[in-house]
Amino acid sequence: MKKILRDGEFDVVVAAAPGVTEWPSVGARVITSICAEAGLSVGAFGGDDLRVRGVIPLPGTGAVAIAEDVQGRIHRIHARAVVKLGPQPQSPDPFTGWQQPGLIPLSTAVRLFRETHVRWDPGVAILGSGNRALRFGCALLESGVPEVYCIEPNPQWGAKRFSGWEVERRRFEILGGKMIEATPVRLSLKSALRWEFRIQDSLGVRVLEVCRVVSAGPFGTRDEVREYPEGSFLFELTQSAGTTPDEDIEGWVMEEERARWLGAKIARALSSDLPSEPREELDRVYRNARSRLKRYFRHREEPFNPVYEGKWIAPGDARAIREFSGAPRIAQKIRNVASIECFEQIPCRQCQIACPTDAIFLGRVPRDPESSILNEDACTACGLCLEACPSGVPLMIEEKDSLPTARLTLPWRGIPAWKPGEFAQLLNRRGENLGTVRVVGESTSVGRPQLVQIEVPTHLAWEGRGLKRVRKENAEDEVYLAMVQRSSEGTGSKVEIAFNGEKRLVRDQIPVAAALFETGWNREGDALFCRDGSCGLCSISVDGDRKLACQTLTHRGMSIQTSNVQSDPASSVLCPCLGVTREEVEKRLLNGELGSVEAVISVSHVGEGRCHGRLCMDPFLRQLKASGIDTDSWIDWRFPWSDWSMQG
Repeated sequence: MKKILRDGEFDVVVAAAPGVTEWPSVGARVITSICAEAGLSVGAFGGDDLRVRGVIPLPGTGAVAIAEDVQGRIHRIHARAVVKLGPQPQSPDPFTGWQQPGLIPLSTAVRLFRETHVRWDPGVAILGSGNRALRFGCALLESGVPEVYCIEPNPQWGAKRFSGWEVERRRFEILGGKMIEATPVRLSLKSALRWEFRIQDSLGVRVLEVCRVVSAGPFGTRDEVREYPEGSFLFELTQSAGTTPDEDIEGWVMEEERARWLGAKIARALSSDLPSEPREELDRVYRNARSRLKRYFRHREEPFNPVYEGKWIAPGDARAIREFSGAPRIAQKIRNVASIECFEQIPCRQCQIACPTDAIFLGRVPRDPESSILNEDACTACGLCLEACPSGVPLMIEEKDSLPTARLTLPWRGIPAWKPGEFAQLLNRRGENLGTVRVVGESTSVGRPQLVQIEVPTHLAWEGRGLKRVRKENAEDEVYLAMVQRSSEGTGSKVEIAFNGEKRLVRDQIPVAAALFETGWNREGDALFCRDGSCGLCSISVDGDRKLACQTLTHRGMSIQTSNVQSDPASSVLCPCLGVTREEVEKRLLNGELGSVEAVISVSHVGEGRCHGRLCMDPFLRQLKASGIDTDSWIDWRFPWSDWSMQG
């Protein structure tokens, strides 16, 4: 059957690259809206109905995007400007065993956590200390996973030792998560569903026993909006937003602002005949977005790192916390009132949006004492800000001078829920135990965190910020049992299949890749678990036909055959598909005068394997950057983006 070709033409094309999870994402919507309002013709191509197969740059400016619809028709779209939306980098720098089935990217881990019944005990190691890594670690801890480690291999983020927000690290450590500055050394299989992860820190080699390692990042800095070649109007924008802002508020806001900046930049350049008023509006959008993007990274240069004296915050920092404009000064002596303790300037505004009385304003001016976050007179202690904050920062406080105890109300997302009369361990901002307190009240809304009110000694009112259950001797671990129950419960019946000639039981009507992860049979090729099947790594034989494990559902009686070929467990190869090592790339750099990314690729062939660079391109670019080659603006325009042929 011959392929049907259809031609089209737009001023601007927004194209989804392989691995993009949400389409159209907020960035695609913002760019198309800004450009359309400027009078440009705009097309957005992606998703299951119209998959972009590649982009072919044209001489000068513009490109041709090639897309395929569900009926197999090929669309050849000419555009003056192209914006490629690509997934976030998740691959770490290679270390021994990094391509083993025990290491998966964060996108896969999040999908497994939300959609499957994979077990996560006895613990998980997360590579990276960004907000996405910390937030996923918090979700694991709240579900009952006993041990979660966030490992930062490159502790230099401006004035910070970790890349995320202080509020996210605070929440992670209060829940019992451990932050480690270390370099991965080796990942090796210890037993069924158990991996030995060796890391090198300042004291030597440490050994962690985990069920898997999750690669999250960030592992370095690179421009999130790129144009390559310069002046070509061919751009790449990193997709960082989820389906809703609640999933990842930082990722949502950053993608939205970058899209505003880029959309205004494109519209200003291509709409030469705009009247003065619309052009001034575009200029305003461009300037404001650029200004906000600079401000959103200020927390790395001006971090909040309180000093501790034992378990107590040092007097100077304790005084700064009480005098912070988000903390109440007088009202807490009379009644219950909120305390908004976001000490760093970050782009989250969820508590402000939720407040029904406009008592919270986070648009403060740096170093302006008159710029206040909390209007304590307007606060009614409704608790909506506690429920809305994704980082669990706000609390309510009441400390009357006439009483020896104060009352704190804290948000709780863990399992099981608290009951009045229970005793709890009160934790400081680092998760250290300050003593035992009593739960005196609680309120619960469906789909929202539980609000737990506790009674604490007055001198702990500004130190205690977390709760932990008191362990009793010979008592059942309710958190652990709840986690096991969550892992074992299923929404569908189990069916018998033949797996490599042996009978097995798996859940019915789930992706084969999910069944492999749930039963511990996952392979290296299943790691990406991409929704669009773009990498093609998870190939299996189903009843004699070649299919993809991520796109095929389990059913009774199916026969699955998988390849038993595994990489060398002692390997630290850079490009798993072609077997190219970092040493070979380094040798090419030393022996040849290679000054560009294309030159190195032409002699090393990195990224030309089956996954099209999905596994190796990010660490490869970091290696080239360390060698002095400019990679910040480079975009991979090689065609095609996935295994696909136009021949019909």
